[in-house]
Parts: sequence; structure tokens; C-alpha cells
Amino acid sequence: LLYFKIKKKKKKQWYQRRVRGGLIVSVGGLTESLVKASSTALIDYLTDHEEQVEPVCECLLDILEGDHKNDRVTVPLFNTMELVLTNVILDEKYGNKFAARFTALTKKEVMGSGNIKKLLASLTPLASCIQFEENKCVLSQIMLMLCHRYPRVRKGIADSFYTALITFDDAIDACDEVVEVLESTIWDDPQDIEALRAKRNEICNLVGVPVPKRTAIKKAAVQATPSEQFDSYSDLVGRAGY
Repeated sequence: LLYFKIKKKKKKQWYQRRVRGGLIVSVGGLTESLVKASSTALIDYLTDHEEQVEPVCECLLDILEGDHKNDRVTVPLFNTMELVLTNVILDEKYGNKFAARFTALTKKEVMGSGNIKKLLASLTPLASCIQFEENKCVLSQIMLMLCHRYPRVRKGIADSFYTALITFDDAIDACDEVVEVLESTIWDDPQDIEALRAKRNEICNLVGVPVPKRTAIKKAAVQATPSEQFDSYSDLVGRAGY
């Protein structure tokens, strides 16, 4: 990739950051043809240069941290994370470190957000992190998302968690039991949230993480900004096919 050639020659941090941002946006968003070409180039590069997997992942994490709440960057970044985690193998030692930092940054990024596009984009890469041995922090965040206030987010994380468990069937001891609960529950049910919490708490006990404590959330913390509201509405209209 051109970025890695430029990185060796250019020492100015501001220049490298703009090149990295362009790479993330091209891989995780915009037009289909650009996404396909950029994604293929990135995965081919990481396949041929395994020693670059960790630096690339650290680069992604640095951008997620540095562009906190900048949806123009973080939404395609989550898509890029999904691409990397589903196509590249991270060694166990680094994978544990990556999962812990990614989960913490993702929790901070989506907290209080009303941008449905960003929320949904974060789910699959988060669920993919259960593949690493030290996955309790990942499971705890998944448990929080299973009772998210948005039905589509609840269903989205349930589907992503289910897929990850089928893919990485040795990630947790009670895999079959958890899969059964996920399959038998209507997670996007808008009416009976208490029943969903009971199912979520059952999964908590199965995977060995504490049941999330219910806390009062300030209205200002969860209210979507005008930009987030517009993005969410546009995404819903796009997914409906209008």
C-alpha cells in the first residue's frame, strides 16, 4: 500500500494522519468500487507482510482514539476493523491486548450516540473480538448492547454475537446454551424490555460476566445531535430501499 511507503519517508505527524484517514475512509466507506479496490489492497498487503498486522491494528486504534466522536472517520473505521478481524489472524498475545483497547475505545465512542449507522457498524468487529482468550471485557460490552434502547442495535449485536459464536465455537464454554438463548429471543421486541433483560442476564450467568447495573441516564447524554439524527434517518431510509 502507498500509505506504508509514504510513512517511511514522511516524518511529519500531521501528514501521516491525513494519509491514514484517507486510507480508512476508502476501505470502510464511500463508493463500492473504491471500497472493493482498497479492501483487496489492504488484505493482500497484510497477507504478504504479516509483520505489519500489529502496526496496522495499532494505527486503527490510534485513529479511533484520536478521532473520538468524529463520525465521518469512525463509521468507516469500524467497517475497516470488521474487514481486518474477519480476514487476518492476530496472534493470541497481541489479540488480547487489541481486544481490550478496542473494546474500551468502542464503548467510549458509542456511549450516548444516536447515530444508528455508527452503532450498527461497531457491532460485528466488537463481537469478533470474542475469539481471543481474554474476552471478558468484550463479553461485558456485548451484554450492555443486548439491552440497548434501540431495537435494531439489540438485534444487530445478537446476530453478530451469534455469528461469532458459530465461527469461534471454542470462545466460551457454554457456547451451545448461549446460542440457544440468542436464537429463541426476539431481541428487537419494542414492548417487553424487562423480558429481554432477563434473557440477557441469563446469558451473563452462562458466560461468567457480571450482570450490568441499571443506572439513571441523563437525557442530555443520550439525546442525538442534529447531525446524528439526520444520519440515522438517512440510514433507515436507505435500508428500507427508498
